[in-house]
Amino acid sequence: MLEESFGVLSTISVDVPGYPFGSVTPYCLDRMGRPVVYISPIAQHTKNIVADPRVSLTVMEQGASDDVQAHGRLTYIANAQPVNRDRDLAERYFRYFPTARQYENTHAFDFFLLEPVRVRFIGGFGQIFWLEPQDLLQPNPFTAVEEERIVQHMNQDHADLLRRVGGGPSVIMAGLDADGFDILKDQSKLRIPFKAPVTNTEEARRAFIEIGRKN
Repeated sequence: MLEESFGVLSTISVDVPGYPFGSVTPYCLDRMGRPVVYISPIAQHTKNIVADPRVSLTVMEQGASDDVQAHGRLTYIANAQPVNRDRDLAERYFRYFPTARQYENTHAFDFFLLEPVRVRFIGGFGQIFWLEPQDLLQPNPFTAVEEERIVQHMNQDHADLLRRVGGGPSVIMAGLDADGFDILKDQSKLRIPFKAPVTNTEEARRAFIEIGRKN
């Protein structure tokens, strides 16, 4: 969930009642590790959600192997809830998907939070099990203000480090959490894990210093 940015959002069709309807949808995680989607009211999946909030989001690990069944994947079963009034969440989403900000003024897109019910995880052959919400959710140790401040600081004062880590000139930091941080390289997300989880800004500072020494 942390490494990927897109999944197949399955909703219950209103046009073909009772049947699932799948569509590829970008997502961003909120401060509890729950996916948030930004979708248009005229889209079929949005109409389906308004009629019935029960959804699933299937996310697949990207990899070089041609054997798709050898990759990790999960199906995140959830109830979709509108969250348009959460400005901090919106700003976090727009950092991960900068081009989506234009939809805020030109189109009536809506944010929906996927509140987990149960998650089915497959880590490859023989690694199949269910996860309950409490097994998956992980609070972000940084407040929205702290995260934004760190992101701005890294992009303004440590752009050289981000370029070295990302391996290219067009690299910016989008967000961070306890386990690592995310950078955008040519609009594609690249996940950079910390050696150990961090719980506050000082630990994050030391983690960035360690990464800088290795790069």
